[in-house]
Amino acid sequence: MKKKTTYKTPKTARPHFSFKVEAEQEGGLLAFLTNHALKERSRTTCKQLLHDRFISVNDEPNTQWDYELRNGDIVTVHPSPLPKLLNHKSIEVLWQDDHLLMLHKKAGIPTVSSGEEKDKTTLLLVSEYLKKFNPRAKVFLLNRIDKDSAGFVLMAKTAELQKKITDNWDKYIVRQQFAVSIEGNISDTQGYLAPPAEDSNDKKRKPSKLVQGSNTAGQARYTKLMQTEVGCLLSIDLLMGRNNRLRKQFAEMKRPIIGDWRNGSKRKDLGRVALETTGFSFIHPFTGKRYDFDQPIAKEFRRWLKQDPTNKQKDKI
Repeated sequence: MKKKTTYKTPKTARPHFSFKVEAEQEGGLLAFLTNHALKERSRTTCKQLLHDRFISVNDEPNTQWDYELRNGDIVTVHPSPLPKLLNHKSIEVLWQDDHLLMLHKKAGIPTVSSGEEKDKTTLLLVSEYLKKFNPRAKVFLLNRIDKDSAGFVLMAKTAELQKKITDNWDKYIVRQQFAVSIEGNISDTQGYLAPPAEDSNDKKRKPSKLVQGSNTAGQARYTKLMQTEVGCLLSIDLLMGRNNRLRKQFAEMKRPIIGDWRNGSKRKDLGRVALETTGFSFIHPFTGKRYDFDQPIAKEFRRWLKQDPTNKQKDKI
């Protein structure tokens, strides 16, 4: 039986430095490190740092010693190795740096444990993935996607950053866009959805409805993209606040999301809900840079709108 080995971070990599490439410094990445960024280190040390994924160019890990740098590129020396891509059929890590991580999850895997969930969650899998390269790594959720929905999930790598962003949500999270197929029609091609009441047991509360527009947290703007006898395909922008409660909003309007049988959908056979994040943008709290992530609307969302909901034929994905 082979003895288990653990990777130790070299002392030379502990500092965290970023360098902006100037026009006269263009050329190979290794040459830039040895001649400019890390000129006090040996060529061998610089090659080792590249090999072990301590170096990134424009926020992307780079191990290619002869990679051609251009004016304005940002070369960063990280304090610990940058992880390789997470290999999981339902989770794709799209981008990360030392502070944040953005991923896309498919329907069928929970973001966090609900207390009844026995399988591994997205949060746990990402945490285990990061700890393979840095045993002290931690990750904290900034938004959540239901198990039977799909979409973008943003995570912070410190509790302090998580609090900073959640306390100033509308400052840093500038776009949340969703696609949804619902059962039933909405007459207008564009409009607004009022947020649902907080207390579902309050009989005096007003249910979710179409509104003219306001600046209430949780409010959403919709655009109708397609209509059939079954229902509508909508593109939805969440305008304020971090809580997405679209399933409850449409259920209260008697227009449940296709596949959301717990809230009245006729389609219990799909194995998922026709709700997915299609766009997510945020402002980086440390660099001020804007990051945009987009996903095309799933083809199934249109196909389900063309199918008779009383058809007994299964349409699992």
